[in-house]
Amino acid sequence: MSPLLYLAWRSLRGRIVGWIRLMKQPRYLVGTLAGATWMGLFALRPVLQVNRDAGFDQVEGLSAWIPALELAGALLLLLLVSLWWIWPFGKALVELNETELHLLLPAPLRRRHVIQYAVLRSQWGILFGATMIAFFSSGGRVSTFGWRLLTMWLLLTLWNLHARGRGLWMAQLSELPSTAAWRWRAGIVGTAGLLLVTAVPAVASLVASVPDLQGDVANSLRNGLSPAWFEEHHFVLSALLVPFRWLSRAVVGGLGAELTVIERLGLLAWPALLVVAHNEWVVRSQASFEDASLARSRRLAASQEAGARFLKVRRSQRRAAPFRLRPQGRPEIGIVWKNLMLAHRTRLVTIATSAVLLIMTATVVVTWVALPTWLIGVLVVGALVGLIMTPLTAGHQWRNDLRTDLLRAELIRTWPVAGWRLFGAEVAGPALIASLYAMLAAGVLLVAGVAAGHPEVDDVVLVNDAAAATLGTTPIGVLLAGVLTLVPLVATIATLSATLQNLLALIWPSWVQLGRRRSGSAAHIGQGLITSLGLMVAMTVGLLPGVLLSGAVILVQLQLLEIAVGAWQLPLLGLLSTAPLAIVIAVLIRFGGVLWDQLDPSAELLSTPTSGR
Repeated sequence: MSPLLYLAWRSLRGRIVGWIRLMKQPRYLVGTLAGATWMGLFALRPVLQVNRDAGFDQVEGLSAWIPALELAGALLLLLLVSLWWIWPFGKALVELNETELHLLLPAPLRRRHVIQYAVLRSQWGILFGATMIAFFSSGGRVSTFGWRLLTMWLLLTLWNLHARGRGLWMAQLSELPSTAAWRWRAGIVGTAGLLLVTAVPAVASLVASVPDLQGDVANSLRNGLSPAWFEEHHFVLSALLVPFRWLSRAVVGGLGAELTVIERLGLLAWPALLVVAHNEWVVRSQASFEDASLARSRRLAASQEAGARFLKVRRSQRRAAPFRLRPQGRPEIGIVWKNLMLAHRTRLVTIATSAVLLIMTATVVVTWVALPTWLIGVLVVGALVGLIMTPLTAGHQWRNDLRTDLLRAELIRTWPVAGWRLFGAEVAGPALIASLYAMLAAGVLLVAGVAAGHPEVDDVVLVNDAAAATLGTTPIGVLLAGVLTLVPLVATIATLSATLQNLLALIWPSWVQLGRRRSGSAAHIGQGLITSLGLMVAMTVGLLPGVLLSGAVILVQLQLLEIAVGAWQLPLLGLLSTAPLAIVIAVLIRFGGVLWDQLDPSAELLSTPTSGR
């Protein structure tokens, strides 16, 4: 086992050393510092302050909830585990890549040591996840952080081992004779089914005890999850929940009062015992995992190769395309067609028609049926989030542009397309997709406005009647005019976001993460923050002249001409406000074309450090 421990340690050390070497390059160092600054000042500090002020200091009100939380956690674990074992599929989850399999399997190593090595490799991710959960939930206290880290590590490790053990057991069933396999399978499914049948009445009674979301939900839930009530009305289920309650008690234990060291160790005894037992269950498994692990490793490698996504598409869908591409025409249209194919193969006409029909149907429904107030609020918040975030993050969310095509720069440089036209076509892919999603969010906002205007809904007002009368229309007319006003704004912001991302890829192609896959390293997080800051600056610079110009038009119309502003003018003012920003985007696209014409792949792309990928 010692050679495998040495191999695991050297692998971890190699990752750390490679990351430190990347920090010698300013482009990675700047991104890492930006990401760390954002995490420290804008992400961690507010969460820690909230936890410190209101989280675990107010234990008087929380202590009454500990039995209910413990029972709720146990019931959730029982339901998840039962449903998991009823699911008829499973794989031998021994995650070793092809190189490790070729190195370790022929070596003079025991089988259980090879499996144990694969289990230990997953501990780095589990430790990181447990550390993040403990850090965000401890409120800055060292003692609470240590307790959270230990309990979450035990539970995450237990869940990981249980998943591996289940996968190996399922794989072993396929090696048994069919009669024996079905007999074992029927026993497991029957046991899990009995657990679900026992739990369903309790869950139904709990749901029935909370009929009104506007009532005293807290007391209803706490009484319905009382251990004494459960033991009285559901004695069998209460007995079955005992081992699961011992697990949930390790998480919620200590929230209401300070425990001694002996009491804390007592809470951790059962999870630790289960971890040891599950580990032995996994490493002693006799299921054949070699072929499944090799196939998984090769699938992961093939997914990063050219054409991998095409091979996953069903044969009946391989001829589908976003729009019909004519045999002759502008080559940049073909580039847009290709990039849209990387995102989806559904026809744009079909998507637009389906969205319009869905919005129209929903509008008719909410005209006749009164929606609950909370549902209207959810629709409004979701629509606003979609309208704001989708165009702003167009360049971050969709990568079907130069960041994918730069990996094949030697082929793209031969295309007979002017540099600025190629750059504009690359930008058009993510900008078009983001604009369509944002327009769908605008349609949802329109539906919410119609629902808020229902005679039986009095608590939600999106547009005041007086304001609508001032604009010479109804509240629904104001919403419709507002949606039409947002169309050019959303399209230009989405195009600007994609333009900046592609410019960055041309300026520093060896820093930007190329390809369709994204990683969450500190350098790439910092890179995203820097580009987001640049987007805000460019958007402000581009929108400010248009906003001032629109304001001047409104001022002249009201003060000098004494003509009231009508709702029909809002879309025109929207076009006027976005015109300067569109000019900025056109200049940036021209500049991107110059960068593309001057790009030397041998000097830029080939200097990418392999250790940073």
